Amino acid sequence: MSRRSSTYHDYLQLNKLLACQLPPSLETESNEDTRELIHHEELLFITMHQTIELWFVMAKADLGLARDLIGRPNEDDKQVPEEDIPKACTLLQRNSELFKLLTSQFTIIETMAPLNFLAFRDQLIPASGFQSWQFREVEILAGLSESERINFEGKPYFSEMPEEHRKKVAARVEEMSLRDAVIGWLARTPVDEAFPNFVETFLKAHDDYIDEQVEHQKKNPHLGAEQLAKIIERFGQSKEKARVFFCEGDETARKARVALVFISTYRDEPLLRWPYALITQALEFEEHFRLFRFRHARMVERMIGLRVGSGGSNGVSYLDATASQYRIFGDLLQSVSYLVDKSRLPAESPNAEILRFKFGGI
Repeated sequence: MSRRSSTYHDYLQLNKLLACQLPPSLETESNEDTRELIHHEELLFITMHQTIELWFVMAKADLGLARDLIGRPNEDDKQVPEEDIPKACTLLQRNSELFKLLTSQFTIIETMAPLNFLAFRDQLIPASGFQSWQFREVEILAGLSESERINFEGKPYFSEMPEEHRKKVAARVEEMSLRDAVIGWLARTPVDEAFPNFVETFLKAHDDYIDEQVEHQKKNPHLGAEQLAKIIERFGQSKEKARVFFCEGDETARKARVALVFISTYRDEPLLRWPYALITQALEFEEHFRLFRFRHARMVERMIGLRVGSGGSNGVSYLDATASQYRIFGDLLQSVSYLVDKSRLPAESPNAEILRFKFGGI
């Protein structure tokens, strides 16, 4: 059987893709019927958001594969082959670049004057970016907890979505998230077993560091007595919080925190280079994901000010709240608060031979 030849536009299905830049008509029930643009800038608005949704397709694919490589959700053996760690790093790095790109694209839509947007904005009501099921899938797949979500006008965040999109979102909630995969992978790092004295050694170094910081602040001529007392109290609380953070609570979370600090401390050891790179890429992805939220809020503020959102949300105030409060890798970020310089720990990592490659039995 002969193979049909393909063209550039066939392969990319450009006939379909480029026929979607006119909005649906509000005069008929069919979504196939379109209307003419009310204003030239409406084309910019549509193209911009279609582009974002296309990139969300890629984001879901890459995050899902990274999750599968690290978490291995369909396998009983959760051990991650060494060669899969660089693959996962590449996928997370690409997602960081993807959200950097999406963030930079807001400068294009900001060439639209706010009054030009008002010329056609009412045609959007009650449509809203809040209804983007793909963005919700990205959030959930990354690891945003349902319990952490900010209330949307007393209703579930998916309440305004069609049933078919609700099902897609609900299915994601039941899956393992990237966060679950990363925390589980870190927790399987056998720090307690192979390096049994690490936690106490680390906490002692942290306590010594805190004591030195207190002495430094006591010599600070710019601090009043009341201010100094508050700082000393805060440093004292840091000691207590560090011990709770690394010694108590959920065992999986505790082991993951210990592993992050261990890997970060001895990141120059050959066997820890890629694990450290994976941690770094996970945190970088979250940083750019959050910057995308923040930059989106600034774009919306520039376009509509403090108006109610087209879908009925609080508009900019809601977007700002999600940008500042939503976390994916909160535990990992909190662990960074307790890192101390490696010079405060034994120069040689405990059982260093475990962390180094051996060739030819040497």
